[in-house]
Amino acid sequence: MSSALADRLLAALPAAAGADAAAARAAFAAAGLPDRKVEAWRFSTLGGMESLDPTAGFVDSLGLPELSGIAGTLVECAGGQDVLADTLPDGVTVVSAAAAPVGAGSARELVATETENDRGQSPLPQSAAPHGLQSRTARAQAFRWLAHAGAAEELQVDVTAPVSGIWRLAWQHNTAGLAQSRCRVRVRSGASISLVEHHFGSDVAAGLANRLLAIEVEDGASLTWIRVQETGAKAQSVQHSDVRVAAGGRFALVALELGGLWSRHTLALDLAAAGSEARVAGLVALQGRQHHDTQLSLAHSAGGASSRTLWKAIANQRARSVFNGLITVAPGADQTEAHLKTSNLLLSPHAEIDTKPELVIEADEVVCSHGATVGQLDDRALFYLRSRGIPEAQARQMLTLAFGGEVLSAIDSPDLRAALAERVSTHLPQSA
Repeated sequence: MSSALADRLLAALPAAAGADAAAARAAFAAAGLPDRKVEAWRFSTLGGMESLDPTAGFVDSLGLPELSGIAGTLVECAGGQDVLADTLPDGVTVVSAAAAPVGAGSARELVATETENDRGQSPLPQSAAPHGLQSRTARAQAFRWLAHAGAAEELQVDVTAPVSGIWRLAWQHNTAGLAQSRCRVRVRSGASISLVEHHFGSDVAAGLANRLLAIEVEDGASLTWIRVQETGAKAQSVQHSDVRVAAGGRFALVALELGGLWSRHTLALDLAAAGSEARVAGLVALQGRQHHDTQLSLAHSAGGASSRTLWKAIANQRARSVFNGLITVAPGADQTEAHLKTSNLLLSPHAEIDTKPELVIEADEVVCSHGATVGQLDDRALFYLRSRGIPEAQARQMLTLAFGGEVLSAIDSPDLRAALAERVSTHLPQSA
């Protein structure tokens, strides 16, 4: 059945614009879609997409949701169009092929820079060549190639100075078919910014969004990235994010995976030089038959870097959460410090959580740890609350919210933290 879906996805792609798009199309056609035999896709099947019509178009758009604590929205992407802000903060430029460029007046320079940087460098990894690859490895990259083949132009956000306030990149999931996009964010040396990646959409939008995101944090730069995924009840989405942090760079991620029927996020994070730092915190809250899969690959490519990862998941009814967190320490990357912890809460005997922390260390003099727990609400804490006159349902809700509070505390802004806590509470599974 996946072969038929792959054929429909291929048929829906626009004519290849350039050699890279043609190569990506060929790679996708040769590999096909992933299945359970691909280890990274072992727990995430594509059965729910078999009836997908990639050409089905878009449903009506929603208005941009209010979000307290942010200074503004840099760009809203919906229906294949990018709506850019009329004014941008100093030090930020946004360029989109689907909209007129606005910003600090350097849009043309940015395009030139990107062209120069990309010269001689295919958007496809070397392993993307369809020849000589093991088929399973090739299939694991299928959606990445599909996006390269179908979304030839990318949204570019360039940050050249410290930027105050928190700014939003809004992606509306309103497709009934297939929608694809690519985005590149570059935080230049010495610059800093806080961005919210906000995914939302209508409950009637049952299509598939396939997105690529590339982030580069240059020497001494800082990026705080808050991902809020609260798409509609029928939405399906796949995203692949690549993050590279240079010497002295700082990358902080808070991810809230709340919405959608079926979603998957592959995050590849590379601490490429000494002094780089990453802080990753994630909260998944699922109910009904929701399915979410996060595949985290965090590479310590150089010594003297540090990372700390906290991932939590809550699943109720027949929901399923998948998390695979792999930390690799490269040969010679001494003085590395890396910690990964995943804690999970099952609220129903029919829910499922598959979690796997992994460490691969090929260096000496490192401080690394990992651990995972899966459990249920603490009966003693529940009894304590009920003995104080709190109804059982409310007590369960309080304990569940408290479980996720550690992730929300990673958000510095009190206003934004409070706003997102309300959203988490809304999406939080009610106990069975």
